[in-house]
Amino acid sequence: MIKSFLISTFILLAFTIVESSILSNISFLYVVPDLVLICSVYFSLLNGKTYGELSGFVSGLFMDWITGIPFGFNCLYRTIAGYIFGLFNDVIIITGFIMPMLSVGAATILKTIFICIIGFLFPNVDVYVTGLISTEFLFEFIANIILAPFIFKLLDFFKGYICIISTNSRIDNV
Repeated sequence: MIKSFLISTFILLAFTIVESSILSNISFLYVVPDLVLICSVYFSLLNGKTYGELSGFVSGLFMDWITGIPFGFNCLYRTIAGYIFGLFNDVIIITGFIMPMLSVGAATILKTIFICIIGFLFPNVDVYVTGLISTEFLFEFIANIILAPFIFKLLDFFKGYICIISTNSRIDNV
């Protein structure tokens, strides 16, 4: 488990750097897609709730550290989202196009709701607290669900290194 967690932590750090350094500087993007959230959802659905909590917390630490938001803001909602999606690791099959899109779409909605709630705990943080009815949310939602199947397929290349639950035990339980 330690080896798979270190590999997934490296993947999360790489996606955090791409999201915050490269994608945020592209001028024609209205909103930056949340690649780190997509990776956290993948890791949660692949390995379960404990792994989802850890990957959500680590991705939140990376986002807090790189973006300069006070420590704990991203950690809080990403840890909760990792736990929630980790509950569905035996139910949701992460192959194909539809389930990754639905999972990441639900995660984006959950993220926005959590940001609205947590925004009251961090009054000094300037986040978009416009809620679910805004153009920022709409563009991020569309970008996330379009990119979800492709990032899931990309992360499938590392599945042998980051999966801690064998696929045979899933088949036996069905």
